[in-house]
Amino acid sequence: MKKSCSSMIVITLLFVTCMVMQGSAAYAFSLNDLSSSAETAKSAAEGASLLDRAKNVYTGFYDSTENLVDAQTTVMSMISPTESNALTSKLADINSGSAFTKLAGLVGFSESLDSATTSPSLTSKLTEIITTPGSMEKAKKVYDHASTAYTTGNNSIGEAKTLYSEIKDFIASPSSKGIGETLLSGLGNYSDKILPFIIENGPERVQSAAKIAEMFKGFL
Repeated sequence: MKKSCSSMIVITLLFVTCMVMQGSAAYAFSLNDLSSSAETAKSAAEGASLLDRAKNVYTGFYDSTENLVDAQTTVMSMISPTESNALTSKLADINSGSAFTKLAGLVGFSESLDSATTSPSLTSKLTEIITTPGSMEKAKKVYDHASTAYTTGNNSIGEAKTLYSEIKDFIASPSSKGIGETLLSGLGNYSDKILPFIIENGPERVQSAAKIAEMFKGFL
């Protein structure tokens, strides 16, 4: 009888020990799982923040280029009204396609107007044109748009340089491996195409804006 009782006690202890061990393993697994989920959520939040900043850089530089184009087309309306009408239809064709396509198209359009709107010889021509209240109002509009383009363009280029390195480092880090494919693809699109384009082409647009602003400042 005693032997039977001892056997039952041993079996019970073994059962309890197994249950405790299983519970401990499950608890440890649960903690690891929670820790992994927290790291993934943290990485996703970091990636989303980088993407939001990249979108803001794009918007800032696009707005800057739009302001520059507004200044340039207004100049063209003052010095060559006939050509200015043709430019309006060309500009309308740009506002379609992907974000990168629209930005590249707008920058290319602006570049095509550089020689006509930033030439030093333009000053003497404008002196003859800016003689009426209406033309003075246009001159102020040109100055305001060009000044805004210069300021916002500079800010966007500076942020693009910083953000380009941050996104590249994030994508190359182990942290990026657990985030969603859509987010990772979005970051790659900015670091591979849009930000490098802004860094490469932005300074020349800013210089054009500065030249126009300086030229028209003298008439105000």
